Amino acid sequence: MAGRNNSGRAGWLIGGLGFGIAAGVALGTLVIAPNMPDESGESPVREDAAATERAEIAEAQAASADSVIADLASSAVADALTDRPVLVFRTADAVEEDVAGVETLLADAGAIDAGTISLAEQFLSAEGADQLKSIVANTLPAGAQLSEDRLDPGLHAGEALGSALLLNPETGEEQSSSEERGLLLRALRDAGFLDYEDGTILPAQVAVVVTGDASEGLESRNLADFVGALDGRGNGAVLAGRIHTAADTGAVGLVRAEETGVSTVDSVDRAVGRMATVLAVREQLEGESGAYGSAESAEAASPAP
Repeated sequence: MAGRNNSGRAGWLIGGLGFGIAAGVALGTLVIAPNMPDESGESPVREDAAATERAEIAEAQAASADSVIADLASSAVADALTDRPVLVFRTADAVEEDVAGVETLLADAGAIDAGTISLAEQFLSAEGADQLKSIVANTLPAGAQLSEDRLDPGLHAGEALGSALLLNPETGEEQSSSEERGLLLRALRDAGFLDYEDGTILPAQVAVVVTGDASEGLESRNLADFVGALDGRGNGAVLAGRIHTAADTGAVGLVRAEETGVSTVDSVDRAVGRMATVLAVREQLEGESGAYGSAESAEAASPAP
């Protein structure tokens, strides 16, 4: 039995590596660093055609590897998060298929569904910044503190929601009462900053934030601050987005550059990226972190199952 388990583990690592190479060519190299020098001496038109063909081949290879991983991901994450409460945040630009894929694998891993909170566009925008800061300051759970050195709206929102929604990482106890959680969440929902289904939000150990494909802007900076603040209030946080978010000015890229304790995934639109997101939650619970996906800044395609 031990030999079979090791073999299966090796197979997963090989599959993940294969995807990482293919997706790195198809998505990472051509998207994050498209301006590669032309030293072939061939005409620009011919070079463009060749580059397009190479990208199409690489994308087909990535899709093929990804389909295999999609079939095996459920068994790879099985029991990885048994009885661990995990809360999901989704930004306004997150793709439904990406969010649903992550949530399905969290359930396959045995995680307790602590709910899903949808963040509206204004939650991360400059237009909503002042009102957001005012609401979180006035509905902050007793005992929770906001940074006085930095007044960024994403940071303060993450500190407030982290204190309200995440369990104390040392004691495992709630950091706020249900009344305090309800007050903060209702105030933010009534003001149009977020939405959730009543009766579904529970205190969690780890927060997973699923975002879209934005590569720059104040929203990316605010999102990076938000996730970092969440990480500091609970057992950890995972930020998962698509490939462009790994750009230097994207939320994933910003988090990676800061070398925080947040785990990041830059290919959540792929099966291996969704698997990596779930395994990164386990990694956070073990006090570790990593950068996963197909961008140059990623350390690997996925944590080992």
